[in-house]
Amino acid sequence: MTQPEHAHETDSGKRKKDIVITDADAIILQKKLRIGRLLTLGCYSGLLLLFTALNLFRESGNIKLWLVQIIPLLVFIPALRNETHRSYSWLCFVALMYFLVIIPLLMTRWLWSDWLITILVTVLFIAAMMTSRWLQYWNYYLYTKQSHSPAVDDSNQ
Repeated sequence: MTQPEHAHETDSGKRKKDIVITDADAIILQKKLRIGRLLTLGCYSGLLLLFTALNLFRESGNIKLWLVQIIPLLVFIPALRNETHRSYSWLCFVALMYFLVIIPLLMTRWLWSDWLITILVTVLFIAAMMTSRWLQYWNYYLYTKQSHSPAVDDSNQ
């Protein structure tokens, strides 16, 4: 998708390659970004709904456990609305926390809900990670498109 145009020296003496994103690449990137956002939001919503269903509608449900499970996810509602690559990166770190908790439970209990949580957390991690990267490339493309566009001269009007 990206091609190095030319390389130049940095302060540390290493060669740094400039990234060139063509308009054709940008179309593909936009499609990937749309799919990544949908997968991330789908798994995010799925986890919130599953935690709610497991804790509020079961006899063995627990309100305190439900709050512990959903509060780390609820923190990301404003961040995901703003859509910065950092919010997706932080969501990856939180997904790892859920992954570390669910895997030992999965290996001891083998419940369908543990399998579903594992799948949702895994897909959430991968989708958020890739969306973060694609969003960085998309913002870079928009920045280079804006900085290379010719300035409009309104002095004659």
